[in-house]
Amino acid sequence: MLITIILFILLIFLLLYMDIKMGRANHLKQTRTLLFPKTTGDYQLYKNGSVLYEEMFQEIAGATSQVDICLFLIDNDPFSDQFLEILKNKARNGVPVRLLIDRLGGYKLNKKRQKELQEAGVKFYFAEPPGFPFFFYKMNRRNHRKITVIDGKIGYTGGFNIGKNYIGESAKFGEWRDYHLRLTGSVVSQIHKVFLDDWYLASGESSPPCEPPEDGDYKLNVVATDGVELEGKFEKMITSAQDEILIGTPYFIPTERLQKGLLQAIERGVNLHVLVPMKADHPFVKPAAIPYLKELYDNGATIRLFDAGFYHSKVIMIDQKVADIGTANFDRRSFFLNKEVNLYVFDEAFIKDLRKAYFEDADDALPFDEHWLKHRSMTTRFNQRIAVFLRPFL
Repeated sequence: MLITIILFILLIFLLLYMDIKMGRANHLKQTRTLLFPKTTGDYQLYKNGSVLYEEMFQEIAGATSQVDICLFLIDNDPFSDQFLEILKNKARNGVPVRLLIDRLGGYKLNKKRQKELQEAGVKFYFAEPPGFPFFFYKMNRRNHRKITVIDGKIGYTGGFNIGKNYIGESAKFGEWRDYHLRLTGSVVSQIHKVFLDDWYLASGESSPPCEPPEDGDYKLNVVATDGVELEGKFEKMITSAQDEILIGTPYFIPTERLQKGLLQAIERGVNLHVLVPMKADHPFVKPAAIPYLKELYDNGATIRLFDAGFYHSKVIMIDQKVADIGTANFDRRSFFLNKEVNLYVFDEAFIKDLRKAYFEDADDALPFDEHWLKHRSMTTRFNQRIAVFLRPFL
């Protein structure tokens, strides 16, 4: 009996290994490459969900020609219902509305809510539904993008999903720190192309992007990745740094290549700061980060643990010259599995303000140091050992 159980377990592991191996090979053959030249636009930064959603919901409600939205997650709460009601009202009034939600992230969008959307005239699809072959690999390959395009003139992208957590109404997490951008100008056409590519894969429907609006005042670069290119793009930023690297992320699980790049940056005199949350929304993500953070700390990096709520921002700033804001975390899942969309901003005045906000959050954080490491809980220590085996999917 024992031998049968052992053989069964070994078979399961073999099947999972083959699923992952062959699924990755299939993924690489079918990667969607979306390359964009530098463009221009204007932007407004939000780090508070209440303000963001008040203004974005108003602009959706005022749309006259088209609303296109891609999200990773919509929660099941009154706040999320309010958002869906706005979309349904727009569709009932004759404005075309397209809504795309990741299949796993959108699991709370039950059949009743789906039916209500469709009856109101909202065109709705799930992105990246798991299926055979390579079910386990596809289950982990998510569309993590958040894109809203209104009338082809206004765009939104960043880290916020839809739900009461994101406006600070969670008893567990408290205030939710994130970054989101409102965009106008030529950049809107580029993020619309990203949405339309995802929409085509989900629906089979092809349509042209909005005409590029007027040029904006600032240089921007849209970076859309499909689980292949992101590691190299982050490495390029890291190796270019001469003075300072600021990283803010809820999940810090770098590849060995990126960890080496960060250590080499410290060696050449670059000041490295990493800001991550104290609270965790996953039992293994924070423990998985500890060995990497400790190695960086031991070599001179400043590591802080945000404790004034939940830190969900995804930001990298290099030498006060370029800032990267978007949907991608500093983890293996974003590097090798997820579809992400980020925006490089080159305006030094904007980066100065963003840098100030970053250090204000760092002031509300605890130091990652020998004292914290010594007093971390036994649960964290235990999960840290398990997390070693889960890194590729964290």
